[in-house]
Amino acid sequence: MKTSFQRPCGLARAAATAAAAVAIALLPGTATTAKADASHLPPGVIKLQDSEPCPSATLCLYRDYNNRGPAYGVGAGYDVNLYDLPMSGGVNGPSAADEASSWVNNASHLAILIDRDNDQFRPLFPHQSLQEPPATNDSVDFIAWA
Repeated sequence: MKTSFQRPCGLARAAATAAAAVAIALLPGTATTAKADASHLPPGVIKLQDSEPCPSATLCLYRDYNNRGPAYGVGAGYDVNLYDLPMSGGVNGPSAADEASSWVNNASHLAILIDRDNDQFRPLFPHQSLQEPPATNDSVDFIAWA
């Protein structure tokens, strides 16, 4: 398994590694678990207005850079398969999987951004934002929490 971290942090790094390994192992073998349907979002997920600021205690993902475009908010502790989130205007399909370019973690918990296709993960620490670098842009398919 390849790992990619933005900054070293002993306990957080160990927690991120363990949580990501469990999440990757538990993901189903098929790319989708359910058809993306805006009226039936997974527990803990809210649809934001395009480019809406990220609410407190929430991890937000945006289709476009600079926190623009279609967006979702995920409550801390809710693991989410991004194939279950419909997203318009994407180049990789009708869901949020492999579409997010901007992230904001306004939660007090460590979020793990997982790219199952390449067995890679990286942490997004509490109260941090991320503009995806070209190498990892549009790659996340699952969100887990440490």
